[in-house]
Amino acid sequence: MKQLFSGAVMLLICCACMQAQNMKRVKKVVEELSSPAYYGRGYTNKGDSLAADYIAHQLKKTGVKPIGSSYFQRFNMSINNYIGNPSLEIGQRQLVNGMDWVAYPTSPTIQGSFPLIWITNDMLTNKSQLKSLLAEDLKNSFICFDSTVINNAELYYFARNLFTTLPFMVRGVIDRVETPKYSARRYVNEYGTIRVKKDFVTPDDKFIDIDLVSDFNTDYQTQNVSGLIKGKTDTCIALIGHYDHMGMFGEAMYGGANDNASGVGMMLELADYFMKKQPHYSIQFIFFAAEEASFYGSEYYVANPVYPLDKTKLVINFDMVATGTQWTELIHANLYPDIKRQLMTINNSKSYIDHLKPTGYEDTSDHYHFHDAGIRALFFWTAGGNDNYHEPSDTADKLEYPVFEGIYQLVIDFIEEYH
Repeated sequence: MKQLFSGAVMLLICCACMQAQNMKRVKKVVEELSSPAYYGRGYTNKGDSLAADYIAHQLKKTGVKPIGSSYFQRFNMSINNYIGNPSLEIGQRQLVNGMDWVAYPTSPTIQGSFPLIWITNDMLTNKSQLKSLLAEDLKNSFICFDSTVINNAELYYFARNLFTTLPFMVRGVIDRVETPKYSARRYVNEYGTIRVKKDFVTPDDKFIDIDLVSDFNTDYQTQNVSGLIKGKTDTCIALIGHYDHMGMFGEAMYGGANDNASGVGMMLELADYFMKKQPHYSIQFIFFAAEEASFYGSEYYVANPVYPLDKTKLVINFDMVATGTQWTELIHANLYPDIKRQLMTINNSKSYIDHLKPTGYEDTSDHYHFHDAGIRALFFWTAGGNDNYHEPSDTADKLEYPVFEGIYQLVIDFIEEYH
């Protein structure tokens, strides 16, 4: 009897260990992918491809097989990037790349010294002042809107559209912001947009000096990464997340530890679990490129799937899952009452996540292309602790993983019950 009891205890311990993720391993993945070795997983020094190679190696090491002959789904796209070391000087102050300013990624090459014209409410609402302003040749000037314009949303959008459209198009616009968030885009405008920390540009500033060199590539090759664990049926659940980030802006590197090395870490842990315990449904893992460039990797995949979409029963997206001090959103859950009910029942019973909030439709990450193609798609996203979003300060040492383990456990329980 004693031996039987001891055996039962050992079995329970083994089962618990098999389901618990290895947080040391998760953190190692996040630290690796957000390190300088991957140049921010963007378009500097092929950082995205270096990251893709790393992920494919991890899948192979775990035992997850490619679909077909390769883990990679390669595709070409347009992308704008900045080379060299951009510089911006305002009022004889040299601004720090990534911290004090960034270029909005649709900006073209801009080099030289330019007058800075402040646009006020009176300039736009007084007919004679507006007429006088439009009579000026502004095509070689930068403009900046003062608070009287910014605080009037309708007036602001009218003015912005006016001065970024011919025949009144300016050389560039300076947006005064709390923090200059960076991003990625697949096209270039004729005018520039510069995001500057608001403390570093004032109405006293009348000129800027800028050196910004755009490298617009219309045939950049990148890749999605995918693998498959065969279940008891060839119908699959796809676990997805993007691995790309913004890359570099001069010496500023955007490591993207939370966004979204954390999602990659989650998916690799789930791969490890389901390799040890065969699921009912096959599990596909898709790591997307170009999410930051308007979700293009998932858009391309849905149009060119490597596994039949008609055999894809459900998609679960993980993006920014190492934060969550306020709540965890389960986006799209309100669209599928049966799935929502099952997930909430599990979570209420096991108390995996303290504040789990089901929401409706959002086209804010890679999941929505699948939903729009008729496939059920959920998205785990965490709120609270995301202050470093799209900044060089999104580094691994700042992450606390408050709900990471809860999401992991909830997803495993749900997949094992979902039929």
